[in-house]
Amino acid sequence: MKGYHCTTEKKLARYKRTGCILPPVRFWTTLYSAKKWLKKTGRNILLEFEAPKNSYPLPIKGGAMWSNELVRTYEVIK
Repeated sequence: MKGYHCTTEKKLARYKRTGCILPPVRFWTTLYSAKKWLKKTGRNILLEFEAPKNSYPLPIKGGAMWSNELVRTYEVIK
């Protein structure tokens, strides 16, 4: 399953410095919901990665999830 993480330039720089997205990692399971969240929050970077196996739902509509695992590989898609 793919995961989509919305972030900022500052946080992306931290991810590159540390080599991973540090937990808790909040993400969306659909590209549509992730893009809606980008627009709503004013964030401008969207990352795609393989969702961690230990993921739990958040009480937000649209497939929001979180995980306490590091995400070491991701791709910037926007």
